[in-house]
Amino acid sequence: MELARSLEALLFISGEPVARKDILRLLACDTKTLDEAIIKLSEDLQTRGIRVLQHEDTITLATAPENSEIVEKITREQLEGDLSRSALETLAIILWKGKVSRSGIDYIRGVNSAFALRALLIRGLVERSQDEKDARVYIYRPTIDVLKFLGITSLKDLPEIETLSSQMKEYD
Repeated sequence: MELARSLEALLFISGEPVARKDILRLLACDTKTLDEAIIKLSEDLQTRGIRVLQHEDTITLATAPENSEIVEKITREQLEGDLSRSALETLAIILWKGKVSRSGIDYIRGVNSAFALRALLIRGLVERSQDEKDARVYIYRPTIDVLKFLGITSLKDLPEIETLSSQMKEYD
């Protein structure tokens, strides 16, 4: 079923739970057809490392329970290792913006930031909340733990973007 493959791609690229109404709109299908695609995709993934999860009105992909050991190992390494360049770029954007949506981060970076955001969320360096203006959007903001991570006492201790921009131009 072509719709099941499209659903898999949509869930994979989003990297976070997607509201059913958004899926219906993006895939241009009705509820019955979407339910059939979810069943088909769930069946197709039964012998693989990921599963379809449904919670309330959202759908997402998650690792299969039988892979918990490797997932725990990978997660532990992500928590203990250095931040990747993409995670650092994403964190910098969140720090200077204060509050920003994933689409805002993606726009600035020019690439999908879902995995970088996930790494930052896992480490507790950023937090996610619903946008008060649009419930379909999540807003990311720095946590108090990011201050400890950076060794500063306040976000006001960060250099201002204008200062950094002018200093960076000196090296061009």
